[in-house]
Amino acid sequence: MKIPYKKFLLCVLLIAAAVLPSAASASVSMTLPQYIKEILLNNHSLQAGVKNVEASYYSVLASVGYQRPSTSATLNGSYATRQQGVSNVFAGSLGVRLTQRIDISGSYKLDAQQNILGYEVSRANFDTSVNTMIAAAEETWWSAVLARENMKLQRDILLQRSENHRVTMEKYNQELVPRLDIVRSDAQVVEAGSLVKNAETTYSNLLAELSYMAGGLDVEPVDEELQVPAFDVALNFDEALAYRPDVRAARLNLERARLVKNLTAKGLSPTLDFAFQFTGWSDPEYFATPNKHQAGASLTLNLPISDGNTTKYKVLNTDRLIQAAEANLRALEESTRRDIAVAMNNWKNAAAAEQDKKIQVERSEEELKITELMYSEGMGAQIDLINAQTAYQAVKTEYLDAVKDMYVALVALRKAIGDYSPDENGNWREAVQRYGKGTEVLGETGLKTLRTEMKKLKAKNAQKEVEKEKD
Repeated sequence: MKIPYKKFLLCVLLIAAAVLPSAASASVSMTLPQYIKEILLNNHSLQAGVKNVEASYYSVLASVGYQRPSTSATLNGSYATRQQGVSNVFAGSLGVRLTQRIDISGSYKLDAQQNILGYEVSRANFDTSVNTMIAAAEETWWSAVLARENMKLQRDILLQRSENHRVTMEKYNQELVPRLDIVRSDAQVVEAGSLVKNAETTYSNLLAELSYMAGGLDVEPVDEELQVPAFDVALNFDEALAYRPDVRAARLNLERARLVKNLTAKGLSPTLDFAFQFTGWSDPEYFATPNKHQAGASLTLNLPISDGNTTKYKVLNTDRLIQAAEANLRALEESTRRDIAVAMNNWKNAAAAEQDKKIQVERSEEELKITELMYSEGMGAQIDLINAQTAYQAVKTEYLDAVKDMYVALVALRKAIGDYSPDENGNWREAVQRYGKGTEVLGETGLKTLRTEMKKLKAKNAQKEVEKEKD
């Protein structure tokens, strides 16, 4: 079974992270497509996964080697100080031997198929890791973007409260307000400074996570206006089951378990071994069998009678593995349904919250402006200003959280339907195509599945047989 080598197409979709202004000088500003290329080049988990798939590919090729003929050259030699009255007797021979176990039970085909399915399972498992990693990366990306917006908000609030504290100090110096107002305004400045530090720390931690996913590269996304996401996911439960790589892996595992059971049931099947040997040199001439310049062949039939119930219990073992694989597949199908439902509910909730908080932000912002104006003109109380500032900060933060939750819900939906990974034939799904089709990662394994190559080979051989019959 010779399988042509091709490139194993993989792509990891990720959006770049922002970095703190203090570290911006050491960061690289990138667009999304540029960052995707960096992920493909530098993500060590991706590189390790590709090599593991390649290892599985070559393991399949090695596993069927015993089905092919085996050849060997044999050189024999002996020496005796005395033999049949003759002193210092030397003897030797050189020959070639070919052996082949003939498949009379059909186990070769089953063994090859189950090994090929093992390779397909490794591909599906890797696609599952790709789907999971991209989803986690994009969720972290949006969390970082919104954390940056929150950091800007907290800094603006700090400047605002610092200005209010300055105005309060002037009024106090003019003996227009009591010292209590100074204490309150100063406490507000300290609190705002603490919130800025917390926002910066959260932002920095998210950037560190994004840098880790990019293989340690510090990147900074092009600063763009934050957009509220639109729902762009086509939901279909049956398609989700068809495209999700973990469900595909479970189906392949079930198919493989059934093949292994059929193969195991042949444990007491008869075996037929063929051997051919040719002796090219022998001294003396009759030292080797067959003799010099002669050939010999043999067939050995082995009929197993009993193996101590080994086959019986192995079949029972594989039967339980089939039942486990069936249960695992059903569990994944139900978890897919659950994941889609939960993500959809989260999207609806976040979208509704975004609309509500948007109105509240507008009203709270207007209230804050009026309160600040009244306080600066000496017509408002400081406690009213503090309350207005606190309310604005809270509702603005809640609005940013709602927008983030919308992005996170979309990511969860795409992950639930397997949009971040290629299908069984290496074709990329919608989430990857949104940012440009997958970029090739250098590798030696086949783009198409081994089963696809086998089907092509069978179809080609069948076509040849039809052409021969026509002739």
